[in-house]
Amino acid sequence: AQDRLEDLARERLGKEWFEKGLLNVPSFYERPADGIAIGHMLWLHNCLKAYGMHEFAKDRYKNIESAKWNRSKSYEENVKNISPGNPGRYYDDSVDLAALTEALKNHYDPGLAKSKIIEVHNWLRKASTLSEEERAKLGWKQAYNLTTWEEFPGEVVTLSGVLLSRMGILSGGGKSEDAVEEAKVMRGMVRRSSRMKLVG
Repeated sequence: AQDRLEDLARERLGKEWFEKGLLNVPSFYERPADGIAIGHMLWLHNCLKAYGMHEFAKDRYKNIESAKWNRSKSYEENVKNISPGNPGRYYDDSVDLAALTEALKNHYDPGLAKSKIIEVHNWLRKASTLSEEERAKLGWKQAYNLTTWEEFPGEVVTLSGVLLSRMGILSGGGKSEDAVEEAKVMRGMVRRSSRMKLVG
């Protein structure tokens, strides 16, 4: 499966970009990047172009789009306010394009990287509302649902949700003898699994 995914990415991104596109990209933590999550944005561009992962990419772009970057503050002050879990900010029109080109000077194709950063920003920014038709023209068709839990259609399945529902807590039915017995069995399985991880 991994080979097929890589072959698809190589075909859609081009061999050279596939091999070099994410190399020699400055980190958000490096001053020349001016706080921009360059690598993250180029990776999202790859996800879109290679696999059409629009919703996935849009959700991740929200994280860097919510980063607060104040031009009246120093670089150091701004960096302190960025989430360490998803560091960096998004590209915006206030970005100095000459400085961005300078930040990408070690990239094999700074102009191409810069154009992809601008393109992915235009596709994913809050104000962007691509219709399903527009996404399909770009090759980003809605995939089929890979949910394996048919008994929870349309819901986000979480372990706690499953366990609490199975025990009658979320279903509104309250505890029953069956739910109490099932809870004992589940606790036993969790304990055995935990012991095996500690021993192994």
